Amino acid sequence: MNSKLSLSAAVAVAAALALGGCSAGTGEHAGMDHAAPVAQSEAGGHTDSSMASMIHIQDGKFIDPQPLEAGSKVSVMNMNGTAATVVSDEPGKFSATVQAGGIAVFTAPSTPGSYRYHSAAGDMQGVLTVLGDTAPEAAKMVCEDQAKNAVKDILALPALPKPVSEWDGTTYVCTYPLAAGDFVMSVTVADTPEQANTATQKLAASLDAPPIEGLANLGLPGYQSKAGNVIFAKDNMTLHVDATALPATVGPHNVAPASFAYEMSTTILGCWTAHHS
Repeated sequence: MNSKLSLSAAVAVAAALALGGCSAGTGEHAGMDHAAPVAQSEAGGHTDSSMASMIHIQDGKFIDPQPLEAGSKVSVMNMNGTAATVVSDEPGKFSATVQAGGIAVFTAPSTPGSYRYHSAAGDMQGVLTVLGDTAPEAAKMVCEDQAKNAVKDILALPALPKPVSEWDGTTYVCTYPLAAGDFVMSVTVADTPEQANTATQKLAASLDAPPIEGLANLGLPGYQSKAGNVIFAKDNMTLHVDATALPATVGPHNVAPASFAYEMSTTILGCWTAHHS
């Protein structure tokens, strides 16, 4: 790619974003992790979603709920003839005592993971699977209006693209189903910047993406493959921009996938800089 042209574009984008800022919408935020007191109630009508997040106690065993979001409410329905207690194997994560024929409610842990639990008597066991609540605002910027406008402008699309996203508790993936092929931007969130840097290096190596040299790396660990992958590490996040499914040139301006991926990465990095300023 033309490094001077791309660098100029990156600087222009960063300057515009510094003035205008980026919006990540109105994300929800999970509450603190509590082993909170539970509310006891009698069994009644329930929606499909409440049934999906419910632990059933029946025939002397636990029936696990479906995977649920961090910090969400978990119901326990006791269909046995005696009172029962649900206790997390890891002390203090959650507990609930429910009378025969009753329902108790507790708050799921705020950290994604698999949490084993047992009955007070130890005769029943189960696993509560907790997903990430919502992605961090910075991660969601790859699917927000600023990113959509950049895709539209760079490729001269007739209308804003309509991406789809998913969050597994660690990685936020935004897929743009373009007419020329899928364009994907993802953000993986690590616990520390050091872990993010290590993950970025490993991902770059697996994609045969050598380091971006000189000013074009914007002072960050950055990598680019000829096929159209661009990977950057910033703070505790790894940004992966994947344009490899696109043809050799895209749009009326004949943009190469590698150049498109780089310019989109600078757009997102500019959003992150404005977001933290």
